[in-house]
Amino acid sequence: MAAAVASWMQFARAAAIGWMPVASAAMPVPPRETHRARNGLIVLNVSGMKFQTWRDTLERYPDTLLGSSERDFFFLEENNEYFFDRDPDIFRHILNFYRTGKLHYPRQECISAYEEELAFFGILPEIIGDCCYEDYKDRRRENQERIQDDEDNDQTNELVSIDASFRETMWRAFENPHTSTMALVFYYVTGFFIAVSVMANVVETVPCGAAPNRVKQMSCGERYALAFFCLDTACVMIFTVEYLLRLVAAPSRYRFVKSVMSVIDVVAIMPY
Repeated sequence: MAAAVASWMQFARAAAIGWMPVASAAMPVPPRETHRARNGLIVLNVSGMKFQTWRDTLERYPDTLLGSSERDFFFLEENNEYFFDRDPDIFRHILNFYRTGKLHYPRQECISAYEEELAFFGILPEIIGDCCYEDYKDRRRENQERIQDDEDNDQTNELVSIDASFRETMWRAFENPHTSTMALVFYYVTGFFIAVSVMANVVETVPCGAAPNRVKQMSCGERYALAFFCLDTACVMIFTVEYLLRLVAAPSRYRFVKSVMSVIDVVAIMPY
């Protein structure tokens, strides 16, 4: 019927604005509302399951889909019935609402699917009967809480995934410095401070001659104590940062702490 109306309206609009005279060609026959016959009894085909009811029963609620003229968009002239590609199990309760004036909530149905069907047929869930309204509110609240929990879990998993990815990148950088420029720079900086620390420990024991007004020979570590203290402090800070970063990025922190290299690092840092 909708296609016939569309074709007929094109001729009517063209004639109205003067593009073509009305009498120059035969106009299509306007659609006839044959579906309004049969004594007011109409057939509703919902996904293959057919329901019958009186037109007056539906039109008692003109603000809904079935009670208004909008249902004509779903009319099939060849079958003389209305077809809705919806859930027939839930529709049974919707049709009972038109018949009895009371809307019930089927506890066995999914709350989301039930609300979708109500929204499609233009029925507000607020008119659910007192016998079912508390159950409906409880199920709706449980569903919202479940959805919120799922969203929170998704966000948590996303953060965990980002954290795991960052840790893996750091660990690969420590194990293979050539994976990135920053890893290579950090590798050379660490190696430089290791060399400086070793050289400082050696130079500290080297005699640097007698201090002014003293006869006894002094080591460089004693003579330049402040300079070596600052140098040792800088080296230990670098080594501590590297150790902590390795500990954070390690796939298994327990195994890392037990490893030989970890023990050597701790022994080298602790005396300071």
